[in-house]
Amino acid sequence: MVDGANKPCMAEDKIPLPSIVEQTSLTDDKYTLIELDEPDALDVCFIRIYEGLKEQMSQRAGWRKIADYTGGTKTMTAALVLVALELGWEVSVVKGNRTDLQKVLEGTEMATLVNTPEVRARQQLTQAEALFNQFAYASAAQLAESFPRAAPLSSELQHKIQRLVTLSRGFDAWDRFDHQRAYRILEPYQADIVPQWVFLKMIIEQTKGTGYEAVFDLINNAERRAKRNRFDDAVARLYRALEMFAQIRLRQRIPALDPSDLKLDLLPDSIRSKYANQAEKIKLGLVQDYELLADLEDPIGKTFAEWRGKILDILKKRNDSILAHGITPCNKAVYSAMHEQTLEFLRQGLEALGVKVNSPQFPSIHNGTLTHN
Repeated sequence: MVDGANKPCMAEDKIPLPSIVEQTSLTDDKYTLIELDEPDALDVCFIRIYEGLKEQMSQRAGWRKIADYTGGTKTMTAALVLVALELGWEVSVVKGNRTDLQKVLEGTEMATLVNTPEVRARQQLTQAEALFNQFAYASAAQLAESFPRAAPLSSELQHKIQRLVTLSRGFDAWDRFDHQRAYRILEPYQADIVPQWVFLKMIIEQTKGTGYEAVFDLINNAERRAKRNRFDDAVARLYRALEMFAQIRLRQRIPALDPSDLKLDLLPDSIRSKYANQAEKIKLGLVQDYELLADLEDPIGKTFAEWRGKILDILKKRNDSILAHGITPCNKAVYSAMHEQTLEFLRQGLEALGVKVNSPQFPSIHNGTLTHN
């Protein structure tokens, strides 16, 4: 017993002994008793122990902090370990030889420190994976890379942490459209992310694709923004995807047309006058890009002609956004409607071209295992 009247402790030879406080000659200023009214209620034990240990930490700065969970009810010891892990205390337990689950053999007892850094790191690794799955890649990498700096860890855990940090940094770069950096970082783990790796190589044109991969990279990025409730950011990306779709198609035509510097002599005589103006450099906007494709009787232009009313409607909602020309923040409903219609328009446009794009979303990770959505 820590404290108590008479002789509450027992020696190996069954001889009664005074309390631990008395045996160690602890003065009142050297110890504090934390009493638990409900020693089998985990929430009550956790709160009371947490408050008690926090108080001790403030009063005894510079002291070594060790939580020994050898004695007490199962609930008390569980609560103590949970609190110790959260507060960063060392954890100790008395170990020894056993013949049953009741107690260790007398004479074999030995106080031993528990490898809490490994336990804490594994707990926090789960938190880092949760951040990864929420597309918070920079935060996931920052949390995970802090583990090995805190204490030595097993090589197996270090390998898991290194993998998560690398994947987080790689997808963070990709999420910011830094595709070349993403390629360099993710290359060691390409076998783990085959669908995304193939897609990335097409985006940076290391592997031949359709040319429209960058459009759907924007769509995927918009979906990730929306899942984090950043609907204005998501809508801005959908707008750019619509714009890029037309721009790529114009550049793919023969002769190739540059909507940022349109050359009149490359246009058919029948429509040249429509695009002539006083400006030395002709630069087209999103709707004008599609109108030009329609004038050229391009498959995408024909699709746009059918969708013109719907496209103009969703563009109006985007223009009202605070990130465009308005002051109204986009909500989930605005994003969802624009996302659905944009995807359908792009699908019909690609179908008219006879083209198919495979654009896998970023993977999620659970217990170190990647899942491809």
